[in-house]
Amino acid sequence: MSKYTKNSTSKPSYRYAVISISIVLFFLGIYLLLFMQSSKIDQKIKEQINIVVELIDSTDQSMRQTVIESISNQKGVIAGSIEYYDKKSATLIMGANVLDGFSERDSPFRDMFTFRLVAEAYNDENLNDIDIQLQKEPSVFDVFYEHESDVGIHDFVSQLSILFLILSVIFVGLALIIIHNTLSLSLYADRWEIKTMELIGARKSFIRKPYVAHGRIIGQRAFVVAAIALLLTIIIACLSFDIVSAVISWPLVLLVLLILFLLSTVITMISTFTVVNRFLDQKLSDLYT
Repeated sequence: MSKYTKNSTSKPSYRYAVISISIVLFFLGIYLLLFMQSSKIDQKIKEQINIVVELIDSTDQSMRQTVIESISNQKGVIAGSIEYYDKKSATLIMGANVLDGFSERDSPFRDMFTFRLVAEAYNDENLNDIDIQLQKEPSVFDVFYEHESDVGIHDFVSQLSILFLILSVIFVGLALIIIHNTLSLSLYADRWEIKTMELIGARKSFIRKPYVAHGRIIGQRAFVVAAIALLLTIIIACLSFDIVSAVISWPLVLLVLLILFLLSTVITMISTFTVVNRFLDQKLSDLYT
């Protein structure tokens, strides 16, 4: 028994089992994070969307101040988000590529204000009300915004989560098959030892214990690999995209890691338990096949 426990970790089949479980846990971890954070991602993106208020050409300082007050009075406007841009600086928010085909003198932009809304206020009904109220101002030329349905972030995140869930289910199925087969092959050589221990009176629980413990070790090693890969992915994403660092919740990350740890332990222990039980339930004549 000790020989099995000592040498089995060096077998390539166990390395493959660790790798396959790690892949499953990694994709499952990504899915869980997306699923748990989808509403927060949706809210954060909505709060980054600018609503543009274009002004007529003859607007002076006092008229601009009136527009600022009107914008401030609208429902859900984020404090400090109101910014003024003249024609020359309009490309800072509209994008220089929009000016292709236009000279600076013939710029299609006007003096404008931009502002943002809190996520709860970014809905089509409130946007329409804001549009109507601001259009009443004599110095306002037009109001531009994206409808809530056009943003579509929540649907996108949900669809992406479903994709990861499908992949996770597929990998779980494959991993369970691989784990079960590799454990069966590895324990096949020990079938006589397992049966002999039973025949001399050893309890089944005593026989199963070291094998199940080793299965737990395999699962925990896979968890460590998956956890490192998941944390590195999160850190790289946070460094590359500001929105990721803004929405990521580290307590949720810890919760996901805890879930993955429990799953990796339970799956391998149950699989090992099942394989050992199969040999214990076989008759002596069946062990020759």
